[in-house]
Amino acid sequence: MEPELTRKRFYSLGAKYAGSTEEDLEVCIKNYGGDVVRIELVNRLHGAQCQRQLRRLLLLLSLSTVYFISVWRLGDNLVSIWQPRFLYPILIVTTLAIVIIRTALALVKTEKLFYSWDMALQTETVRSFGRESVFCVQRGHIHDIVLNEVIENLDVKYMLILRTRGSMFKKRPIIPLFHSQSPSFECLQHIYRILHRHWLNSDKDGSEHAYNKDAPVSVASQSSSNL
Repeated sequence: MEPELTRKRFYSLGAKYAGSTEEDLEVCIKNYGGDVVRIELVNRLHGAQCQRQLRRLLLLLSLSTVYFISVWRLGDNLVSIWQPRFLYPILIVTTLAIVIIRTALALVKTEKLFYSWDMALQTETVRSFGRESVFCVQRGHIHDIVLNEVIENLDVKYMLILRTRGSMFKKRPIIPLFHSQSPSFECLQHIYRILHRHWLNSDKDGSEHAYNKDAPVSVASQSSSNL
């Protein structure tokens, strides 16, 4: 049985603040039926972002090559890398190159989340050149998930947070979800509703904590209504 696939595009906070006219994030929902779902948050501009960093690196190497050749030709016969005209530019170029490379490697291509009520919740972050980081939380260690607002640098932001319990609570009481690409509130709210629709915050036996699919409630929406 093929999973039911739906796609929807959203802005990241960076794209919103920059006044972008095109959504840079895409949410892919693969519904396997029942209580199993896979959510992917795709960075649609990852390729362009990598190319931008590559152009910066090539420009830096080109300018530094021109500088060193010019200094070597205009200088005397005694050339040493320990001379200030060589040593300081080498240090500066090396530092800038490391910063550019680290920035390119840290770019997020995709954030994935797989949830099954009977098994666990697994998150996976795919960065440049296929570098992956995976984290898994067993079903018994999941307390609930909330959409909360936080203040960072005098700016109100929203975070999708998984709250743990049991032995996991002592190690990691909260686990941020889909935060690497700074998605907008609308994007996080959409993911939040999908997760709750698959009983992330409820029990199969219809206990008193069962979730009402028709009226999703989040910490963020409660705070907003109080304001």
